[in-house]
Order: sequence, then C-alpha cells, then structure tokens
Amino acid sequence: MSKLIGEACTLKFAEHEFVEFFGIVGEWNEDACSYSYTLSRDGLRLLFTMFPLNGGVYTSLYRDGITEPIVTSRLQGCTHSRFVLRGSQHCLEIGRPEHPTSEASAPLTCSSSRISD
Repeated sequence: MSKLIGEACTLKFAEHEFVEFFGIVGEWNEDACSYSYTLSRDGLRLLFTMFPLNGGVYTSLYRDGITEPIVTSRLQGCTHSRFVLRGSQHCLEIGRPEHPTSEASAPLTCSSSRISD
C-alpha cells in the first residue's frame, strides 16, 4: 500500500503480509492501481490480483498449455483481509461487510470444483 494512500483504499491491507504469505513481492500495475501475485507449481499457475481502491479481488488458476483459466473467483467491495492458520495450513481470508472475517468464529464459505484429466 506504499504506492497508494491507505485512507483512499476500500480494501485495507498490509503489503508486507502478502509478501510474506506468497513469498514474492507483488507486481504493481500503476495504470490499474493493482497488485498481482503469480505463483507456479506442478503445471498450475495461480494469479491473484487485488484492486485496493475499489476492493476488487480476482483469483485465477491456469493449467499449463491452456490459455483460459480453469477456475476463477471475482470478489467486489472487499474491505479487509486476514491471514489465519487452519491446522497446519496458512490461509488468506478476504472479507466484505456482509461476509466478515474479523473474528475467529466467522463462518468460512467455500466452493470447490473437481479437476480431472
């Protein structure tokens, strides 16, 4: 958030926490006012993009050799994030006023897709 004035952002976050979570420095896109994190492993590529000014958070999962994402998630109006430890897994939660993550008892909502060859 060093490149943006924090008070102007809908999505409040600490840039260093995302660097620690993803293990890389996010790519800053000045034109879009966004941060992107790209990670690759075992033939898959994760693209996570945040738009702090309007609270947009987009996640896309790609498979090598396929141009379109195999899974996408688009959230709008996000206001906060937090990092939690669920068992041995480090997790990132992004919240909106109607789906808060500000307390440990906040319900987790998930959707999953089975990926098969």
